Amino acid sequence: MRIKKILRLFLIILLVPVLIFSKFYQIGIFADDDVDSFEMQSYVLMEASTGYVVSSRDEYKKVPMGAVNKLMTALIAVEKLNDGIFEYDTELTASLNAHNAGGAVIWLDNGEKITVSELFKGLLIGNANDAAIVFAEEISGDTQKFVSLMNERAGELGMKDTHFTSCANHDDENQYTTAHDTALLAAELLKYEELYEIMTTRIEYIRDGKTELVNENTMVNRYNGITGMKASHTELSGYSVIASASRNSESYIAVVLGCTDSKDRFTVAGKLLDKGFLFYKTVVPGFSEEYMKPLKVKKGTDAAVEVKVEKFPMLVVSKSHESELSAVIFLPGYVKAPVRQGQRVGEVAFYCGETLLYETPLITKNAVEKNTFLKSLLKLMGKMFK
Repeated sequence: MRIKKILRLFLIILLVPVLIFSKFYQIGIFADDDVDSFEMQSYVLMEASTGYVVSSRDEYKKVPMGAVNKLMTALIAVEKLNDGIFEYDTELTASLNAHNAGGAVIWLDNGEKITVSELFKGLLIGNANDAAIVFAEEISGDTQKFVSLMNERAGELGMKDTHFTSCANHDDENQYTTAHDTALLAAELLKYEELYEIMTTRIEYIRDGKTELVNENTMVNRYNGITGMKASHTELSGYSVIASASRNSESYIAVVLGCTDSKDRFTVAGKLLDKGFLFYKTVVPGFSEEYMKPLKVKKGTDAAVEVKVEKFPMLVVSKSHESELSAVIFLPGYVKAPVRQGQRVGEVAFYCGETLLYETPLITKNAVEKNTFLKSLLKLMGKMFK
């Protein structure tokens, strides 16, 4: 009997950590199963470096923008800073227009000088409209010209379903975006790591301590690996959050727009980010160019030309299906001369199981001239007199 009790106790000791682990593992498995039960306009989970959408709902639905426009204002400002237009310690002057801004502000006086660094803090931590106006007027001369620049930049980023009408003000039925477009904007802003510290600051003081800034994004001090971005709420747009996080070289962006409850946006964003980190990873597909035979060249000075992959992509795959990665090569039987170096002659497709993940061109490593009678004769003579 004593031996049975000892064995029973030993089994319990073994099973306790297994049960505890199973409990936490189940939380991970069902991390986003109940996301769709929350009331919101749309959401998207995007891998930051590839733009791959892991999960979404109504990601292309046009919705009121709220303070999302501040992210575009910040992007253009940091791009101009990197172009040398101004520096972080450069002092800019607030206009009467900035002083008269309503809504969220840092209470700038007409003619007050404030550094670019503090303006970024006011814009990204405090959602400050007057800070946005100072940037807009410094960069473009007036806010309307800056709005044109915002829409132009949106077009360059592929934000096809976004329209800006202001660099600062919130509610406007003619100012809209989508979860997908917002994620594209966030991915571009993530290239500027110098802004991470600002975007993840919970409380800050500027203007010699006269203005306290409190970050509406409560995820900044409680989500592991958080790098930014912004939370906002307006009557027209509801409660929204754009949250980005990185762990072990993996980076994801969660965009949640139009929630009816303030806390729900953070809960949903956290669950989406958890899904990315728990169940997906970015990989460079294992593919060796050694298996590609030279491509036959007709009527060329050389009989064949070597081929290579133009660009090896980063792919986002489910961790449970990583072993199912494969590549399929598409090449013609031959190519006619002349052949240019870098000429596209085929493509390689990367699959996960039967799902196409990415296609990239196959290009020639070198040029091959078209053969002529004279070139053939000279080549023959060269062989004869070697």
